[in-house]
Amino acid sequence: MLLLVVLIVWTPAILLAVALILARLTGCEVNEARSNPCRVAGLDIGGLLHTMMVTGWLVIPLLPVMALTLIGGVVAGGLALFGIWRP
Repeated sequence: MLLLVVLIVWTPAILLAVALILARLTGCEVNEARSNPCRVAGLDIGGLLHTMMVTGWLVIPLLPVMALTLIGGVVAGGLALFGIWRP
């Protein structure tokens, strides 16, 4: 259940990063204002890149929850390391 919450919270940030990486690799222009044509292997993925880019705006209200998941991950990792290193 907790993994599902983390996945849902981090999805907009992941989609934004993937859109920016794909745009950089394909040489396409992507922005929030409008969808630009972007041909890759005969397909226009400009609309998809635009949609993925706009979902990045959901990161702003989700930042507190994202921070909590990061803190929880660090604490869980620290506890796991302490449990392993404990004689």
